[in-house]
Amino acid sequence: MLAVLWLTGTQVGFAQRQYDAWYFGTASALQFQPGQYWPQVLTNSVINSFEASTSLADSTTGALLLYSNGERVWDRTHQVMPGSFPLGGSASASEGAVALFAPGRPGMVYLFTTDAKESSTRNSLRYSVIDLRLRNGLGDVVQRSQPVALPGGVLATEHLGAIRQPNGRDYWLLVHGLDNDRFYAYALTPAGLATQPVISTVGPISRGGGIAETGVLHFSPSGRQLAATRLLGGLDVFDFDPSTGRVSNALNLFTHPPVPIGFFPGRVFGAEFSGDGTLLYADERGAVVRYDLLGCAPAPIRASKREVTAAASLRGLSGSFRRGPNGRLYIAVLAASGLAVIDSMNSLSGAYLRPGGQPLAGTILPGNNIPGSQYGLPNAPAQASRLAPSNCAGGSGGIEEGFRVVITPGCTGRPTLFEAQLRDPARQGLQQVQWTIGAATPVALSGARVTTVFRLAGTQPVVVVVTFADGTRQAQRLQLTIPPSATVQLRASATQLVCGEPQVELTAIASGPGRFSWADDTTRQSRRLVTRGGTYRVRFVASGGCLVSDSVTIQPLDSTRCIIPNIITPNGDDQNQHFVLAGYEPGRWHLTVFNRWGREVYANPQYRNEWDAAGQAAGLYYYLLQHLQTGTRLRGWVEVVR
Repeated sequence: MLAVLWLTGTQVGFAQRQYDAWYFGTASALQFQPGQYWPQVLTNSVINSFEASTSLADSTTGALLLYSNGERVWDRTHQVMPGSFPLGGSASASEGAVALFAPGRPGMVYLFTTDAKESSTRNSLRYSVIDLRLRNGLGDVVQRSQPVALPGGVLATEHLGAIRQPNGRDYWLLVHGLDNDRFYAYALTPAGLATQPVISTVGPISRGGGIAETGVLHFSPSGRQLAATRLLGGLDVFDFDPSTGRVSNALNLFTHPPVPIGFFPGRVFGAEFSGDGTLLYADERGAVVRYDLLGCAPAPIRASKREVTAAASLRGLSGSFRRGPNGRLYIAVLAASGLAVIDSMNSLSGAYLRPGGQPLAGTILPGNNIPGSQYGLPNAPAQASRLAPSNCAGGSGGIEEGFRVVITPGCTGRPTLFEAQLRDPARQGLQQVQWTIGAATPVALSGARVTTVFRLAGTQPVVVVVTFADGTRQAQRLQLTIPPSATVQLRASATQLVCGEPQVELTAIASGPGRFSWADDTTRQSRRLVTRGGTYRVRFVASGGCLVSDSVTIQPLDSTRCIIPNIITPNGDDQNQHFVLAGYEPGRWHLTVFNRWGREVYANPQYRNEWDAAGQAAGLYYYLLQHLQTGTRLRGWVEVVR
């Protein structure tokens, strides 16, 4: 399982290598390489940062280009870029720096910074521009500490998130307002940074006073969800639209009760999504907890919280959480000589923590600063997938969803069929499928193909969670409308085609308004005539959506049974005594008989095989048969022999 999950993470993480070099904390650095589960520990870092850090590497080779603590920038030779100080940020801001390649401008880099609560975040959001072509390719700052004014003079908190837009070129830069409930998303395009942000008013107020200025904004791997922490506030999850920059649908996972300022056991700092986006890890009062986001509703997600490790296991105060390019979760621990590591972070049961599992090394910095971890890990942008759905999405049919849900709905009181079908062969099959159907009294079912019966009409939620054979999981949340029951009855004027009657009338009688369709014909009428034997099926969709059907079988005509005699012998011996229409329905024909001079000698509007030529002489007679309903006429002659 470990190998599978690692390869999955590698395929995603190493596609673009500009964030494979990590420089953070005190003189700490790691270099990730494709195909290597353990990163290389570097000893050349000169950064000193309590929290803020970001680093940028070559997209192809992963070789270091620059790193920053939000206050200054170091080049790849670990020298401070001459024009980089002061940047206007703070090394004590939780996400105080993020470096982004400028869209459409080769060799140019934007470095965004935020200020810390210790300075009342007065510098707020700022950016600097670096030209990597200067100084013989070592780079230098060409624009420094440019303020980005939030609307209304609002200051930004320490939160700073970035995500590449679905077009693969542009970015969204996301910050939160201090003392308000607003997110501000700025688009970064080849034209530069947008002057007006996309504003989303959602979630709790991030109040100052040391309560909520500090925290992180981390996007899910698909870019469709956002986790936000508030140091002494709590943890929230939002929906995010990477196409528009909108944040919506706040879900509070926990809120800390009021605690004294500086009382660290009540804090929450780090949060990170698993590589498949189905789990969320966070610290809570020093412990590492995990939420299953495939609960797909607030109550189940909150109830899914599990403690991965107790606070004492970390051997120090935890800081930032960051998923590495190798698929492992790294946790910064204050003043530690290594990072805590969680392996198998996609797994519900296999995830486990290694305290100090990732050792660090470096050179003692001036001021006797010992190399090691502080609160921060490098800030890097997320990558929004062009097609990937959010957890519990309705589904667009893209193969990135891994599976499709096919529903054959029934009406109230009738079975509804649910089926999960594999879409992505790389997932190696469906290992387990779990359904939660209904709201008031949800029904839990297991299996790729299940049925249930709804007793009441209306809309019902359906959540399906699939565990694939490769160990990954995915969910979809659907809304199913159960229509009220309906009936349809198919009636036939006859169950068999009979002699002289070339058609049978079919009539569909429904319980209410709706649409009819026939399996063998394009007519949409409730009545039709058929001239051949066979089974006829009518489908009826009621105005409420209920689909019902009925069928009837018409026996074909046996033409060998259709006999109109051309001779009768009414001599009293009961043999061939009457003019009998064999195979023709009695009472459904009007019979008129004429003699050879054309005079009518007999008439019966509902002939039932009674005529025996009583009172008539022997000889030839002519008959006319007319069907009472269809008007069909049959003519011929019959000889009377006495």
